[in-house]
Amino acid sequence: MKILIYLLLFISPSLFAQVKGTVTDENGEGIIGANVVVKGSNVGTITDLTGTFTVDASGDATLIISYMGYKTQEIKVANQKTIKIILQEDTEILDEVVVVGYGVMRKSDLTGSVGSVKSDVLKKQAVSSFDQGLQGKVAGVQVTAVSGSPGGAVDIRIRGGNSLTSGSQPLYVIDGYPVTAGSSAGGSGAGQNPLATLNPGDIESMEILKDASATAIYGSRGANGVVLISTKRGKSGKTTVSYDGYVGFQKVAKKLDMMNASEWGALANEGAANDGRPAYYTNTSTNPLYPAISDLGQGTDWQDEILRSSAPIHNHNVTINGGSENTKFSIMASYFDQESIVKNQDFNRVSFRNNIDTKLSSRIDLSTSFTASRVTSNVGRENGDGGGNTSIINAALVLPPTVPVFDPTTGEYVRMNYITGSSTVPNPVPYVTFLQDKGTIDRVLGSADLSIRFIEGLTLKISVGADLSSALREVYEPKQTNTGYNANGIASQQNRRNQSLSNENVLTYLKKTGIHSINAMVGTSALSIQSKSSSMTARDFISDVYGYNNLDAGAQWDKPSTGRDKNTLLSGFGRINYVLKDRYLFTVTGRADGSSKFGTNNKWAFFPSAAFAWRMDQEAFMKQVDWISSLKLRASYGVTGNQNISSYSSVEKMNTYVYPIGGVTNVGIAAGNMPNPDLKWETTAISDIGVDFGFLNNRFNFVADYYYKKTTDLLWNISVPLTTGFGSVLKNIGSLENKGLELSLSADVLTGDFKWNTSINWSSNKNKVLEIPGYIPTQQGTISGHLKVNGSWLEPGLPVGVWNLLKTTGVMRTQEERDKAARVTSTTFDQVGDMSFYDKNGDGKISFGEDRTIVGDPNPDFIFGWTNNFTYKNFDLSVYINGSYGNDIYNVLRAETNIVSTWGNQRKEVNDHWTPTNTNAKYPRAHVLVNQNLLQSDFLIEDGSFLRIQNLTLGYNVPKCPFVKSLRVYATGQNLLTITNYSGYNPEVNSQGQSNLQLGVDYNAYPASKSFILGVNIGF
Repeated sequence: MKILIYLLLFISPSLFAQVKGTVTDENGEGIIGANVVVKGSNVGTITDLTGTFTVDASGDATLIISYMGYKTQEIKVANQKTIKIILQEDTEILDEVVVVGYGVMRKSDLTGSVGSVKSDVLKKQAVSSFDQGLQGKVAGVQVTAVSGSPGGAVDIRIRGGNSLTSGSQPLYVIDGYPVTAGSSAGGSGAGQNPLATLNPGDIESMEILKDASATAIYGSRGANGVVLISTKRGKSGKTTVSYDGYVGFQKVAKKLDMMNASEWGALANEGAANDGRPAYYTNTSTNPLYPAISDLGQGTDWQDEILRSSAPIHNHNVTINGGSENTKFSIMASYFDQESIVKNQDFNRVSFRNNIDTKLSSRIDLSTSFTASRVTSNVGRENGDGGGNTSIINAALVLPPTVPVFDPTTGEYVRMNYITGSSTVPNPVPYVTFLQDKGTIDRVLGSADLSIRFIEGLTLKISVGADLSSALREVYEPKQTNTGYNANGIASQQNRRNQSLSNENVLTYLKKTGIHSINAMVGTSALSIQSKSSSMTARDFISDVYGYNNLDAGAQWDKPSTGRDKNTLLSGFGRINYVLKDRYLFTVTGRADGSSKFGTNNKWAFFPSAAFAWRMDQEAFMKQVDWISSLKLRASYGVTGNQNISSYSSVEKMNTYVYPIGGVTNVGIAAGNMPNPDLKWETTAISDIGVDFGFLNNRFNFVADYYYKKTTDLLWNISVPLTTGFGSVLKNIGSLENKGLELSLSADVLTGDFKWNTSINWSSNKNKVLEIPGYIPTQQGTISGHLKVNGSWLEPGLPVGVWNLLKTTGVMRTQEERDKAARVTSTTFDQVGDMSFYDKNGDGKISFGEDRTIVGDPNPDFIFGWTNNFTYKNFDLSVYINGSYGNDIYNVLRAETNIVSTWGNQRKEVNDHWTPTNTNAKYPRAHVLVNQNLLQSDFLIEDGSFLRIQNLTLGYNVPKCPFVKSLRVYATGQNLLTITNYSGYNPEVNSQGQSNLQLGVDYNAYPASKSFILGVNIGF
């Protein structure tokens, strides 16, 4: 027997040897997790992160290679030591591979809720930043324009907002490197969108992680969701060159229908008569500033004065792709230029990207990603409070049409509105003609990943990266502008430099044995973020010739300001994916984060999650149901955190104060806040149940998710006794919830010569504040100081962002209606023809504090997106529709343009106001003064529901074209039609930025534009 054993051991190397190989797709990309089994045995393995495998097999054995979505192959070993297998897609059962945190997975193996947007979707849109391309593409993701200006920011909420004071924007991870959004340099106006520094044409795919199973791996940064961005990478084979470009123009989608000079002059005279004042415009006037009413005519159309009739847009991308078995590369260069529909504003981006993947040896791979970009823009003055502040949108809508651009008595520009009793808005024309306001952002993002395969299935990935950005804002307001005139020229410069450095080390183990499959990962992460800023202003220039280039030329200087910020994050994390019998899926994730932002007693926190999925379609009892292609049930629960607060919120900060002593200016230092050593993360617990259902050979696919999110330890400034020396302290207190339903359906409706693919997503989220102990409900902030329009109302039991205002009950058309109505304080606005209000407490008089009620909610009942793709032979047509239903908008501009007053120009519909001969009018009677009750009522609330044809693209693939490999030409129209009852420029708006408390506010927001472009895709 010993001799037999010895002989078997001696000859076994010749019978069973290690066979190494790679499994790739038809493009040369390694397939991760493919099954490699020796036929007729239980011996097998799975491919690693690069598609490589090692298996023990005899020289005459046959290997069976299989992977969901690809056709199974049988390959004879034939005494080969190294084998390369290329799998072909099985279009009937293709299983998409999606990127997840620190890895990739088959979509069929996912236990979490993940949405995906591919590059072909982004290519059909003319957008300046990738975040705009997410709009309506994934269920549960709400994208709202903060600014409609070129390169303007957007507000992204994934399954609602989770905080009251911390940031609610998602985490962005580009090629595995977590990045901050960066920042602009600051200054007046809407500023720039730092995310616009990334060229959308560089992106291969975006995955949106929504539930705790998917996001908990990012711990304290995952509460608001995670957007994983994969850029295009090289493929082995012949080098290819492609060009994608388009040119087009934009037009204003909607102008507001404002009164002309004759209409406004008549209204002004009527208001003056009602308020006992002399008429503004008489028939015999010789004053050129107040001409005879018969000479007013159309007057000045201030919208036409600031808006372009047509604004060009063009984009150009060149990509060089290729490589060998050992080295693959992808080089991308792009140029994007967009002029604004508002004069003197534009956006320009130049970017370069180089991605290289190198196989250093059979066990070591190196991947590098590098991108550099420069964004320049003429920013302008878009948003603002109006009044004496500079907002060109506000000025163009409020400035009366009877005011000319040039003063007829001097020939110079009219500096500001001179009409008595009217808003003191400046003339916007000098701002769109002479204002110099240039913003520049330079950004470099680089990362390198070194992957080392120690043994079969065990890989260590070491990643380092840097995100460096420098932002500069240079402004000069010359003497032609109202601000520049008052300061005799004013120049300013703001600078901000950001630096983010990261190191991540991830050890991954893949193993498949019989009915068991495991994908385990453990890692560490270190992140350091620093920023520096400075600002300086000079005024009183002897000449405008220097612009913003020489602040020394100013005779007066404001006090300069500088700042520095630093925070660090240390983390350890791990995840185990276990699959039993290819049908029972288990995922367990945990991450520990330590942040410098929080108190000494709570630096560290742990964020776990667990998930289970059951692939029912793999059960024996489902095999007879042949119309069901796939059926998976999912359930997950986990905890994530939010650390998006200022770096030094937990410690005592020392502020500087300036005060005079004996006529001499002195600077002192004192504590600026009350420290809190117990300050910690906001924590969001997320439960999710879902189903993935495919039928008729996956021709139709349906996904449904129900989720419940509860955020506790909310950060909130709680009032403290003034005897402490402070008014409030930041504490973890309170909770809120979000719960909702998401539905998605995709289908290949027609599959013959004429193909029709459709996909639709629908989602509903309900938000509510649960508790804030010690807090007394009140209005939050101010939308407009000069109008005295306050912000939203915050109260436990109600959604975030609701408005608690007076409720109008209609115009008092007759004396009888006036007698029945509750009395208001001012008799000027308590006559027949004025507005009446709901008397909540029934005391017969209107009091804002006692009679206000909840009159509006900015949170939609549901949002949706619908994409249809049609192809016939070489033609293709894409139609994308999105919309929102049930959300209200706080249209603060109505407080100036719809109040039937000489305060400013009025909408043309205000012509239907009460007069003795028009008692059934929509609007109350005219005044010179402003009825403040109207400005604190639902008079400003409108329904913001809309349906929009966002994108329509018609393309043609030229079948045979000399000198090129492929050629496609197309025409695209964007924002072609919006169906809505909203009276403002754009129902998709929030002019208060990415605020958590002020949602759905429209005040001086940018007009929407529609685009028409012609484009070409060329492959060489």
